[in-house]
Amino acid sequence: MQTTDLTEKDALKVTWLGLLSNLLLALAKGFIGFIANSSALIADAGHSVSDLLSDGITLWAVRMSGIPKDKNHPYGHGKFETVGTFIVALLLLFTGIGVAWHVFNKMDSPEVPGTIALWMAGIAIAVKEVLYHATRMVARRTGSRILLANAWHHRSDAISSVAALVGIGGAQWGLPLMDPIAGVLVAGLIIKTGINIGYESIRELTDETAEEEVISELGQILSGIEGVDHYHEMRARRMGPHLLVDLHIEV
Repeated sequence: MQTTDLTEKDALKVTWLGLLSNLLLALAKGFIGFIANSSALIADAGHSVSDLLSDGITLWAVRMSGIPKDKNHPYGHGKFETVGTFIVALLLLFTGIGVAWHVFNKMDSPEVPGTIALWMAGIAIAVKEVLYHATRMVARRTGSRILLANAWHHRSDAISSVAALVGIGGAQWGLPLMDPIAGVLVAGLIIKTGINIGYESIRELTDETAEEEVISELGQILSGIEGVDHYHEMRARRMGPHLLVDLHIEV
């Protein structure tokens, strides 16, 4: 129980760090993107808002999944992580569509962004890469899939900032359409991330069997246990950070 409390505390700490960082980045990107006339940076601010919302949902899901099993939930509350991950995926999809709409509306009148937008994009890349590595490290230690999804949100935000950097630079070098084009690429990245995460969440919510590599690894572990002569009808499915396994063992 103490180990569980510590891992949950680590998950909450790194998520709070991400939430506060995303709040500051969203405000800074949106403000600087507006005053510097950068569609790509405004689109990037939208991505930071989606990350901010995903941090909030992650906090809720981590807390709920950490509740001990009870009479109504004999297998625990791990599915709350999956539900949270699916909600995050939907938020990403809607954010990506909104960002694309904003960029397409500005395609007919591209503007040259100010130099301050370049600096903002560079700072955002550095911050989001740090958050990505910190969150992924905790996700691997705790086995939390929603934390891993959140880590990739940080990484996709860093990539979108790179696209914004390229777009802003291109506009300043005499290619003003580079900025809205980069904004469209950012929107596409957000939508793709949402689809991928949503697909994995649906697999888990519908109790689809675990990956073949996981089944194979479980088989190797069972084969190495002294006293186990044979096993069959093994089924495994994910429930948040947990793996539920049913099988028959002959001893």
